Amino acid sequence: MGYNLIYGARGRVDLGNYILKELPKNGKLSLRFTDSFYSCLSCNACLQVCPAGVNAGKVSELSRRLIADYATFTPENEQKTAKMIVNVTMKYMNPLGVREKCANWSRDLAFDSNSKSLFYTGNMFQLMPYSVTLGKMKKKIGKKISDRISEFISNHPSFIKIVGLSADRDLSDRMREELRNIVRLLKDSGISFSYLGEDEPYPGTFLYDLGYEKEFSEYANRVYSLFKSKGIEKLIVLDPHTHDILSSKYPKYVKNFDLQVVYYLDLLDISKFNKTNVKTTIHEPCLLVRGGKENNSPVEILSKLSDLELPTRNGKNTNCCGGPDELLYGEIAERVAEDRFIQLERVKAQKIVTACPVCFVNLNKNSNVIELPDFLTTISGEK
Repeated sequence: MGYNLIYGARGRVDLGNYILKELPKNGKLSLRFTDSFYSCLSCNACLQVCPAGVNAGKVSELSRRLIADYATFTPENEQKTAKMIVNVTMKYMNPLGVREKCANWSRDLAFDSNSKSLFYTGNMFQLMPYSVTLGKMKKKIGKKISDRISEFISNHPSFIKIVGLSADRDLSDRMREELRNIVRLLKDSGISFSYLGEDEPYPGTFLYDLGYEKEFSEYANRVYSLFKSKGIEKLIVLDPHTHDILSSKYPKYVKNFDLQVVYYLDLLDISKFNKTNVKTTIHEPCLLVRGGKENNSPVEILSKLSDLELPTRNGKNTNCCGGPDELLYGEIAERVAEDRFIQLERVKAQKIVTACPVCFVNLNKNSNVIELPDFLTTISGEK
């Protein structure tokens, strides 16, 4: 951001401190803080290098909660698109009102309806094609008009259906295939599971990330109750964002949360895959690598099955893909993604592997970029 202080870790911490001083004194916020805190990628890269151990990402998270709580006093601080997503999610249990369409990928696939293990997509793969279309539309019509539309839909969530958001067709086909790949991989490893189809809810990740804590608490309990009513005991999750929200956030807001959350990679029998001489590199998802996941991590899998070379920024020092800003701050996300893609290209690998649908969408800049399920399906002989 051109070394603009309010977009840096120190600037966000200073602004957070200012908010804590101003709110008790005036009961409102006089400055406009929205862009600083909502544009934070929440990647926690700053924490990895801060000698004092200050978590500026956590400061941004808490500040977004304060902005959401005091939005009625300071409407200029409210992020219009964020509020629209929150209200639509609360109404339709899907941030863009396309819950039924999110089940289209599973047509003609067989699931074990009696299994208490649930194949839970969290709608993440399916929402990416809609997110790309929405981002392009926002860029085309401009911020002012986009904010007006978002504000109107916030007040009238049903109109999201009338808008009729369309999905990027090519990306939709790609995401559909990735989900089907994961189903194949799990079944080949002897895992059986059920699937909720059109009843599958979004996990509410946006609600939490955007600072709407009260809404998230209510929503998480609704989702948990739905799972329990279906007799579900285990959730097989497919992406880092859904894994994080269910394993680390839900237990804090849902009393006696007792569902087992398992990442699909942990269920795969790696011994069944053929090793390849293809040179690969990988973009490690922030939530996985900084969340401490080690067993069957994407890096561990690729190091066993391919000629893996890591980019300069790797491990806990990995570079974000820019994805968390894609919907609200597309220009920032685009610049971050471009920087990261250049780092990955320098490895001169035959395949650049991603392990998250958000990362894939942001880094999908040529035919060498491939999602991990696609790569594994290829070398397993399924393709």
